[in-house]
Amino acid sequence: MKEKDLPIDLTKHKVYSKNAKKCVQKLLKRYYDEKTAARLWEKVQLQYCEYLKDEPALKGLKITTSIYDPILIFAWYAVIPDKPALEEVQQDIYQSFFGSFELMGKVFDLNRKPDNKLASKIFQKANDIRVEEIKRFPESFRMGSCSYDKENGIIRYSFTQCPNAEFAKRHHMEDVLPVLCNCDHLAMQAIHAALIREGTCVTSDCCDYCIVGNKNSNAKEYELTKTDNGLWISVKK
Repeated sequence: MKEKDLPIDLTKHKVYSKNAKKCVQKLLKRYYDEKTAARLWEKVQLQYCEYLKDEPALKGLKITTSIYDPILIFAWYAVIPDKPALEEVQQDIYQSFFGSFELMGKVFDLNRKPDNKLASKIFQKANDIRVEEIKRFPESFRMGSCSYDKENGIIRYSFTQCPNAEFAKRHHMEDVLPVLCNCDHLAMQAIHAALIREGTCVTSDCCDYCIVGNKNSNAKEYELTKTDNGLWISVKK
């Protein structure tokens, strides 16, 4: 089904991105024959539309792919009859969401002070945008804190409400959420950084980001550990 024909209220919502579509179709073709994959893709599309009927209207956000693309991933997992281990598709979903970070990593290194400082400004800008947006869209990302320790090159950033986490809880798909959350770690690794995260909006009272260059002494104090449901968290050594 063509995206223009999907029964979506476009005054409230947006269609998933081309990257997300490419990712899901690739996964379907990996596990199923061409005819079955095509049939399942249409079911995924319809499930996506069904989910949107009860979702808060967030089309007006400046950054929408971080909300609508995950819903397509949830729809894919809900529809497929054979559930693969999510760790098998982790890299595929990461490439869909953060593939550009691989290119960035060739010129961008958070161990370098200028790059580290620039990254802090990018996070501050994202924070400022979302602080304003929550006034119009109370179901969007609700920010917790944002700060920059220039001397030690530490970027701190958090939010206390995540639409992806809220969606997962509403639909009892908390075990699928880690395949999305884990992408943050892979993205930071691609730009020579470490994400120190001890909890998310499902496992804790906030999703915390502490970002440093991967050569920073703080990075060496933690190790990445996988929880029972596949979420990567940082545990102090």
